[in-house]
Amino acid sequence: MSKIRVAIVGCGVVSHSYIPQLLKSKHVELVAVCDNQVERAKKHAEDYHLPHYFGDVEQLLEEVDFELLVNLTSMNLHGPINKLALEKGRNVWCEKPIATDLSTAYELLEVAKKKGVGIWGAPFTLLSPAYQKMAALISSGELGKATTAHGIYGWEGPSWGKWFYKNGGGALFDLGVYNVTTLTGLLGPVKSVVAMAGAAIPERVVDGELTTVEADDNTAIILDHGDAVFSVIQTGFTYKNQLDDWTIQVIGTEGTVAMEGYDWEPRGVRVFTSKSGEWDTVAKDQEGYHWAGGATYIAECLAEGKEPAIYGEHAVHVLEIMIASLKSAETGRRIAIESTFPWSKERNAYATDSVSGRG
Repeated sequence: MSKIRVAIVGCGVVSHSYIPQLLKSKHVELVAVCDNQVERAKKHAEDYHLPHYFGDVEQLLEEVDFELLVNLTSMNLHGPINKLALEKGRNVWCEKPIATDLSTAYELLEVAKKKGVGIWGAPFTLLSPAYQKMAALISSGELGKATTAHGIYGWEGPSWGKWFYKNGGGALFDLGVYNVTTLTGLLGPVKSVVAMAGAAIPERVVDGELTTVEADDNTAIILDHGDAVFSVIQTGFTYKNQLDDWTIQVIGTEGTVAMEGYDWEPRGVRVFTSKSGEWDTVAKDQEGYHWAGGATYIAECLAEGKEPAIYGEHAVHVLEIMIASLKSAETGRRIAIESTFPWSKERNAYATDSVSGRG
């Protein structure tokens, strides 16, 4: 049985969700952790019984033999660390986004291609049973032509990590990225965007200190998928709470499909068609899907020699949409999107024979 040796960089809160998913897989050997606060890495190594820990990612890359780096650092460090790993011939799974600027994101794709490795980015939402069911319903034509979609996702915002509220952070990069990924997966690449964004709460207490908010904490965007197909997304750190009976909805000429719960933690799919004349809930069983299972899925694909059913190009497309949305909000103009990713009405289910890493 083939195993993929995995190292994690970034031992913050998110790592405690990723590590259990990785340790459950028969195809994963977790060999090292790294954090610039080396005591955190040491504690992880002790708690999870791992052989190596580091305080410097370059030392990790030089001294430990492994095939997949899982990057769970703060957003501003994603691009530089991903590049270091790719240049050393390591595959990379990165928490969202894979970089905070578009030129770096394109450079990552080029380096990966040159080195013969892959880079993939969260979110992992496209492989949940709920998403797969929505995509299958849209592709089947049961909803007619899917023309309109909505997504909404927000909360009060983190009280830790000042970088969330500084340039390169923000609600769109942290939260809206989920809905952008899901709706581009369902409806295809985006041609242009129009958006409004700003800091509705100008100061926050973060890590016990009063912090000036530089990044967006309340954002609304309109995506043009072409052929008069539009989606609307709202996201923010300004939500005390929200109804979650559905948070993603796609409306077609012959029916509608909506995701119950959130795309990162779905509960099922509600569907109405002209043929049935009533609402029905399907895909209630998420089969152990977990939002932090993306790195495990990639490791298992590498171990089994399978082509992953998600693309680094999609992560770049999502990043361009978010950057363009903030530019649109700043300038008041509609912004064209140049990038794309492999997609077709037949492909949008991102189907795979066996999607593991689901918890």
